[in-house]
Amino acid sequence: MSRFLKVMIVLLAIAAMATPVIAADNLTLGGEMRVRGWYIDNNTDPNTNSFFDQRLRMGGKFTVAEGVSVTFRTDVTESSWGDQAGYGSGRLVANNTIQWDRAHLDLNFGAFSLRAGQQYINFGASGFDAQDNGFKIAAGPVTAFFMLSDNNGSTLSTSDDYYYGVQFAQNGFAVFTAAQKADAEEVYVLGGTYAASFDAVNLYVEAEYFTGDANAAQDAMGAQMVADVSFAASETMTVGGQLVYAMGADTDGSEVQYVLLGNDFGGWDPLYDVGTSLSNEKIGAGRPFDAFGNGSGVMGLRAYTSVKASDALKIGASVFYAEPEEDANTAADSAIGLAAGVSYKLLANTKLDAQVEYFDVDAAGVDAAIKAGVGLFVNF
Repeated sequence: MSRFLKVMIVLLAIAAMATPVIAADNLTLGGEMRVRGWYIDNNTDPNTNSFFDQRLRMGGKFTVAEGVSVTFRTDVTESSWGDQAGYGSGRLVANNTIQWDRAHLDLNFGAFSLRAGQQYINFGASGFDAQDNGFKIAAGPVTAFFMLSDNNGSTLSTSDDYYYGVQFAQNGFAVFTAAQKADAEEVYVLGGTYAASFDAVNLYVEAEYFTGDANAAQDAMGAQMVADVSFAASETMTVGGQLVYAMGADTDGSEVQYVLLGNDFGGWDPLYDVGTSLSNEKIGAGRPFDAFGNGSGVMGLRAYTSVKASDALKIGASVFYAEPEEDANTAADSAIGLAAGVSYKLLANTKLDAQVEYFDVDAAGVDAAIKAGVGLFVNF
């Protein structure tokens, strides 16, 4: 073999090893690995349940050129332990344990930007919340979007399902409107939010109004608001309070109460938020505006506190009381909820969270529920 050929082989080998490193210069990566354990006791068999689950979330962004990028995010092994047909999550998986929930391109034209693809959009905490395929255009304080949630095709008699909306946000204020269309359902929301800080006081207010057609026979309705005020009592303690209200539907069955448009990908649980990463999924109360069900609405008050016990340890606690706004729609008279949680920094970018909750509805035949969770979280 000639010396020239040997040199060429060495150079090609170096190039083959170096190319991926060079290509990775335009890629940023991040994610989270979590392992959680749950205990749920509704005091009504077979609703008592205990289990573990896990999820490896990975995401990244390719900076293709100036003003051009592509973003992705995937959740791997997102499932409960033991739910794998006996072979583990790596072989003959019995359920879908891989989920791609971000895949979109972003184009920045200076005066405005365009996002196209699978993305997450929310207006307010409980106005619009969806992850789906679509377009979003942002120009200064204005954001507009269109999402196609179900393409039924031109040969079918049913219509396509889609969302669209627009928001104006500036200096802590935001006003928005959005719509949800699916066959006979056509519902609109008009809402607004305000967030501000005054020295040691933080204020957040949100309100929504829903109208339109829930289906061919029932009207859509909804009027709701939440106000949250928190105060830094010291360098290590914060105390706060929340007011929650939602109008109930008419008792004649002609109305359907809406508390959100979209597919609720993000979720929201303000009543049991005590500073851990455990309150918005397996346990918790969820969105509070129809806490009693059947379009009953809600009138509720909550008090909470968080304490930074040390650089590594944070403690939170909460208590709330609620009544239905339209008590003719439910057999429940009231409800009370208690929650406590801790978050402890084990190592760099690693924490251990634990939370316990108690929920008691004042209604005949309904027992109190106790729910608890513990989780290990590593962010990278």
